[in-house]
Order: sequence, then structure tokens, then C-alpha cells
Amino acid sequence: MQWWYILLIVLCVLSALGLGLVWLCAYTAKKVLHPVSKRKALYIWPDEYKMPYDNVYFTTEDKVTIKGWFIPYDGSEKTIILMHGWGMNRSDILKNTYFLHDLGFNLLYFDFRALGESGGKVSSIGYLETRDVRAAIKYLKETRPESCKKIGLYGLSMGAMVAICEGASNPEINCVVAEASYYSFRRVVSRWAWVHHKVPSFPVIPIVLHYIRRYLRVNPERYSPKYNIGKISPRPVFIIHGRYDNIVPAAQAKLLFKRAGEPKEIWLVPGAKHNKCAEVGGFEYKQRMSDFFRRYL
Repeated sequence: MQWWYILLIVLCVLSALGLGLVWLCAYTAKKVLHPVSKRKALYIWPDEYKMPYDNVYFTTEDKVTIKGWFIPYDGSEKTIILMHGWGMNRSDILKNTYFLHDLGFNLLYFDFRALGESGGKVSSIGYLETRDVRAAIKYLKETRPESCKKIGLYGLSMGAMVAICEGASNPEINCVVAEASYYSFRRVVSRWAWVHHKVPSFPVIPIVLHYIRRYLRVNPERYSPKYNIGKISPRPVFIIHGRYDNIVPAAQAKLLFKRAGEPKEIWLVPGAKHNKCAEVGGFEYKQRMSDFFRRYL
């Protein structure tokens, strides 16, 4: 067999492998942005904690219907908006944050687009979801202006990224609690792919990110918390993070804290993995968050 024939075969095999890799990356990007399998039903409601509530819905600027709960505290002009992570819904954070109502705060929970009971089919892990929280704030101001003279934000994981972004751009936000926030979009996608599927960062992740940018028609990396957290100051931010977070290493929380302006606080919860700070932190988790919101909201 002549050498040029062998070379041709090798080139054909490499081309097929390359095309297969590109197809797989494009498919992966679309699966990340269309998390059909991640949409799950609600399983806890506020009345299980003896809290009266209203089912609410509002529409984003790009015409996505968002559904949630408004839990009023009689006579309060302070509202905390609470936002869940990717692949979760509002039930997942209600069970860990409902205690804030007893402190005299109104609470607004909602499902991000493409998750829980909300409409939409595309989840961008943060960028598009900033439209959801802006719609929530607009809804409060139009329908319950007396209850939201002061607004605090709490976000978990993806919700923390959204809280940081909105806190940075909206001077009406009084304070922000960011739990398990990622540092940059690129890093979290790379880390998630490795932890769950052992996919190496190179050459796969750059191709996946290329298709995500192509589908969204924007580079979500530019909206990463590392570029926004410093803009929240002089309003306070509280960073909560699991010391043993397996998706977003605690080192990234330290980097965010370094970029944040004063006043700022950080708590690395000993023994906690991703999204497990409330479970592991127990009473201290409730105490620290209560103290922060009472002090600044």
C-alpha cells in the first residue's frame, strides 16, 4: 500500500473525528440552553410553613411569562426577591429561606424561564435570566409600590449571578446576598462538564462556548459576576459559599470577594458542597443571613 493512500485514509479518519466533535459540541450547547429534562414540578408551597401567599405572574421584555409567589408581611415596605439555581425551581429555595418572612420582610419567589412553572424554552445560565428579575421588580413597583420601597436580592448559584448583575446595574437594590455564585461563565461551564461528564476543557469547551454564543447572539462571559460585583458598592454584598463546593471551587468566591467593594462580607461554610450551605450551615446559616438583611434592609 502506497504512502499517499495511507495518508489519505488517516486524513479522512481525522476529518470524520473532527466533524463528529464539532457536532457533539453543538449538540451539547443546545442541550445546556434547552434544559427540558431539568424542568421539574413544585413540591413545597408557602402554606406548608403557615404563610399566606399570592400566586403571581408577569411578563419579561422578550415576552416570557414568569410565575411565582408573593408572600406579604403586613405593613412591611421591605421585599426580598429570592432566585434559585439552574435546574431548580422556587420550591428548592423556599425550604431554606422562608424564615426571612418572620423577620418582617415581604418575599417574592419566582421560577426562572424554562424552569419550574415559568414559560420559555431557553435557559442561558444567567444572561437571559437578568430579564426575569427586572420584570419581577417592575411588577412589584406597578402592583405593590408600598411593599417594595426597599429591595434586597438573594440568589443561589445561577440566581446569585443574576443577583450580582442586577445589583450592579440597578441603584434601587439595597443589598445583595450571593450564595454559590460562579466567577466566570467560561469557568463554570468547563468545571460542570468535567465534574459530571469528565469532558476535558480543551478542545471541547471552546467549541461548546462558541455555539452557545452563536445561539444566544451574545457572549455571556461579559456578564460574568467578576465584571459586575465591584459595581454594587457602596451597597453591601454578602458572599456565601461552600468550602468544599465541587462545581464552583471556593477559590472563586475569594476572587469575587476581592473584586467586591465595601461594605462586603464572606462566609465559607465548612464542609458544604455546591448548593448545600443551608443544609450544612444550619442555625448559623439562618443567623448570618438574618443579621445581614436586618442590618442593611
